[in-house]
Amino acid sequence: MLAPDSALGYAAWVHYLGVFDQILIAARVTRRSAQGAAGLPVEGPGVRVLPLPAYQGIGGYLRRRGALSAAVRQAVAEHRGTAADTTAFLALVPGLVGTALTRELNRQGLPFGLEVVGDVAEVLADRRIVSAAAGRMLARQCQQARAVSYVTRTVLQGRYPARADVPTVSCPRVRLEEEDFVAGSRPAPDGWGAVGARHPHPARTVRLLTIGSQERTYKGHDVLVDAVALMRSEGLRPEVTIVGDGRHHDEIVRRAAAHGLGDTVRFVRRLGSRPEVRAALDATDVFVLPSRTEGLPRVLVEAAARALPAVASAVGGVVEILPPRDLVPPDQPRRLAESLTDLIASPDRYAAASERNLATAREYSLDRLRPIRLSFHRTLREITVSADGSDATGRHSHAPAGSLAGPGR
Repeated sequence: MLAPDSALGYAAWVHYLGVFDQILIAARVTRRSAQGAAGLPVEGPGVRVLPLPAYQGIGGYLRRRGALSAAVRQAVAEHRGTAADTTAFLALVPGLVGTALTRELNRQGLPFGLEVVGDVAEVLADRRIVSAAAGRMLARQCQQARAVSYVTRTVLQGRYPARADVPTVSCPRVRLEEEDFVAGSRPAPDGWGAVGARHPHPARTVRLLTIGSQERTYKGHDVLVDAVALMRSEGLRPEVTIVGDGRHHDEIVRRAAAHGLGDTVRFVRRLGSRPEVRAALDATDVFVLPSRTEGLPRVLVEAAARALPAVASAVGGVVEILPPRDLVPPDQPRRLAESLTDLIASPDRYAAASERNLATAREYSLDRLRPIRLSFHRTLREITVSADGSDATGRHSHAPAGSLAGPGR
């Protein structure tokens, strides 16, 4: 089965069990068995998958829309609960499954909560009419929900506000435990900034890393490839690792080859575990996130927890993690190349960014976020109990649905 958050599998859902007795994940199902893309199991004690028809992309969705709607309708009918056994519904949006769920819940007059994990208008920005329609849909969902959790502090709240009387929280989908943090910040590598501010020539190779899905182009791996080509034209020879897989993988590889970057860019389709991700981050000098759109990128917070300086696009919740100096406009490889070059040229800037990022990551630790999650889940449970009149001591199960498919990073 395809995990809605395939990078974490079971761990992405088990924290809901702090309030609910059972988690029922309504998700598209493929032939990948009950594991996420990283090989981690999705189901486990208290967590079960409710399979929905699989499809690929908008075209596949349109062909299977009727079957998907029917499956969601049946799932709601079977699990809407009774006075003694209540179901709280939570949709992860944006997403086609989440939209199918909220549409059915509205039809039946059932309350639901939302977790808003991204900006659909930005994701679809290259298709203006579709982007506008999808943005309006997400705005309506936020107005219809009885409780809303946003992954950002202010960005998504400002674009897609809930009603004034609806409880909301800011709670990123990040799970940083103590082993995810390094003990202290890192200094600039030896020899950095040795020759000039605009054209530095470090004593050793500069190691860059990015991690993200290549199912769509919004992670901007093509932009990074172009930026690296520009850096090479200025005399730098960075060593770049691009981790990701999906429909656009081969074209990104071809793009690097066309730039003559065969000895510069290394492609890794997948990192299979959290320790592997930590090891890749620790072996890197600068993390790069050239995305065209983001919600609150978990991998950027993970990089910050390893005290890794970063340069990223100023999109979505990224602006809540990095300061303006480390941000660049999306889709501008020259600006990205210039920012990376400037960072390499300044050991003091590098050391300050490392210290600042590590402190920022601490704000996203599991200990700090757990009480916020529990409070939101209790609120959703209370809303559900109030709506159906059941006793607050009754059993409660929880069916999150609508997560986007594909690699979770």
